[in-house]
Amino acid sequence: MLNINATQVTSENFSKYGTYYNMKNGTKDVISTEGEGFSDVRTTHPLIDTVGNLGFTLGSPLPAKIHTMERHLHTQEALFCLSDPFVITVAKSDENDYPSTESAEAFIVRPGEVVVLKKGVWHDACHGLKDEVYYYWMALEREEIVNEWIVIVPEPVLVDI
Repeated sequence: MLNINATQVTSENFSKYGTYYNMKNGTKDVISTEGEGFSDVRTTHPLIDTVGNLGFTLGSPLPAKIHTMERHLHTQEALFCLSDPFVITVAKSDENDYPSTESAEAFIVRPGEVVVLKKGVWHDACHGLKDEVYYYWMALEREEIVNEWIVIVPEPVLVDI
């Protein structure tokens, strides 16, 4: 089994998997505005490239032994961190019909940060740093589209911080 430690997500280290937004400290793709009694930050472009469903998931704590991953060939998926950090584990999309152990990477996403996975990126459910964690996601989901969880080859990945 391959052991990997999660690293803090940045625009640079996440770029091969998708887009990173920092809604608190700003990135090049967000706009901040202020009004009486509020401040607001929004993305400069639509978050995903299709209409999307909103989901709410409870992820288990680290360390996590990851045996399977899923991918979406029909939609991007945005993951939102609101109050507690989470870890997203991803693996490269290539010509394989399975996620590979050697390409697995894990990223810590903190409150106010959003990551948007490109279509076809293998990923696991998110995990809390020490405890279970709730997080929101947005992707196009339809009953007729089955998301298969595929075994990581050649072996599972153990993710921790």
